[in-house]
Amino acid sequence: MNTLFKICLTTALTSVIGTSSFALTADEIMHKVDALETPKAVKSQMTMVLIDSRNNQRLRSLQTVRIKQDETTKSLMFFTEPTDVRGTGFLMFDHELAEQDDDQWMFLPALGKAKRIANGDTTGSFMGSDFTYADMTKRNVEDWTFTLIKEDTVNNQAVWVIEALPRNDEVIERTGYVRSITYIRQDSFQVIRGINYLTKDGEVKLMDVSKSELIDGFWFSTEVQMISQKNKKIVHRTIMTTDDIDLDFDVDPNSFTLTGLEQGL
Repeated sequence: MNTLFKICLTTALTSVIGTSSFALTADEIMHKVDALETPKAVKSQMTMVLIDSRNNQRLRSLQTVRIKQDETTKSLMFFTEPTDVRGTGFLMFDHELAEQDDDQWMFLPALGKAKRIANGDTTGSFMGSDFTYADMTKRNVEDWTFTLIKEDTVNNQAVWVIEALPRNDEVIERTGYVRSITYIRQDSFQVIRGINYLTKDGEVKLMDVSKSELIDGFWFSTEVQMISQKNKKIVHRTIMTTDDIDLDFDVDPNSFTLTGLEQGL
């Protein structure tokens, strides 16, 4: 995947509607996924539900804004509920240039200042969820080798099933994944499902886009689930939903700075 929010957080996942193509190689498919246009600016409300193995749930709400500037996508998130995480912020610069590392900072109100997420910490959990910091950014296609395994259907949608293997140990260290299986819709080039194998044997993360919405020609993944498994048993899962998507609003570029992050909501 990227994820998602090529997730997620992306936060949330977006792409312009495409057309089905035949006789494409795995590399060609993944480059089409990578080249999809996204909105210049997106504002939304998100909900994060954390569910443990006993089905106990914790709910978190957040506000998100994302803009594209030159060859960088900048995202700013602030948690609004519950009170113990209210005001916690996250700033991310997702650079399109493969040779440029992405930048991420977390703001904790108790500390009063932003802390940079080091490259060695990107496999850590994002706010207690099953998404990692690495999952929040777009994967660089140059970091992976791809093989088209088969064509299949998911929820009555024709998909390509593609295996992705990291090109070197640095990619494994940064993402935490030694192998991924990605399901891509043939009509829109959306990533809608992923199976990600972690470095520890028996540990797998399953990503599923359960709801999508087409807004102004862009596909948004409005409900994404990430499931953590160990030896085929679910140990934890996270459901991310996106609502109130707005593509027409005034954007203040100065908000996407460390000062804007530390000023909070």
